[in-house]
Amino acid sequence: MLVTTHVMRIALLHEHPAWSIDLIQRAHERGIDVTPFDIGEFDFSIAGLGDGFDLWVNRVNAMPSAGRPSSIVAAAGHIVSALELRGHRVVNGSTTHRIGGSKIAQAAMFTQLGLGSPATIGIYQPADALAAAGALGFPVLTKPNVGGSGSGIVRHDSSVELAQAIQAGTVDLGIDGTGVVQRIIESADGLIHRVEMLGSSFFYGTQQRLQANAFNYCAVDGCAIDGEDADGSAAITLFTPPDTVLVAAARVMEAATTDVGGVEYIIDATTGEPAYYDFNPYSNFVSGFDTALGFNPIDRYLDFLLQL
Repeated sequence: MLVTTHVMRIALLHEHPAWSIDLIQRAHERGIDVTPFDIGEFDFSIAGLGDGFDLWVNRVNAMPSAGRPSSIVAAAGHIVSALELRGHRVVNGSTTHRIGGSKIAQAAMFTQLGLGSPATIGIYQPADALAAAGALGFPVLTKPNVGGSGSGIVRHDSSVELAQAIQAGTVDLGIDGTGVVQRIIESADGLIHRVEMLGSSFFYGTQQRLQANAFNYCAVDGCAIDGEDADGSAAITLFTPPDTVLVAAARVMEAATTDVGGVEYIIDATTGEPAYYDFNPYSNFVSGFDTALGFNPIDRYLDFLLQL
């Protein structure tokens, strides 16, 4: 009797081309049937949308890369929602995409879960930042609600300074005209901690040293911070978070209905506890850690997809 084995067909939605080069190449090397779709070039008909694939993987960042229209962000959300409504399995689906692209939603999620996080107020016009900052207490950060890689984040140390920024039109609320004001939390150890998860399981963790007046701590392939700190230490290093953090990260993944993602936190100098400030379901790989990890993270990611 002839026995046939079904080969899973995976469709990969992506937006930052450099972020998925190694993933696509490794999938093809392993003979995995992955078809990439660049969201900036993706034309679709609602009739038949998604047919022919067993799994759709959403790796579209909510902050479009340079030179691309902001409508890509909204388009990705519409496409993912349409795929789900047609009954297709989407890795990091519409709920994940919405939360991943909204600092307001992330702050609400951390608060709802009872996790430490910076006090946050959402604003819908730059002029509202002054009252929000007054309620929180200086110093504060203003951030676009839809942002990434530190885009548009500015520190303000006084009401005079913030008022001048508002007057000058330099309070950036990003592509959708909404933003947040957040109270600054001082770090106990001077580090950004990032925990990557595959479902409820720990993937790996990285640390980066905080740098004065810098907010881009993107660690993904294609936009990673290169080189060394001033003291000669590596810009990005591996670490294993405590069990309490892993439990918290798993709860975030469940709340956001996320298959693959990460959380970022600092250690609050006042409480000594983690303060979670970012949820990111798009960036999952950094280069050069295969030996230290004891496994290839891209291979483990692909294995995870094949088991879904």
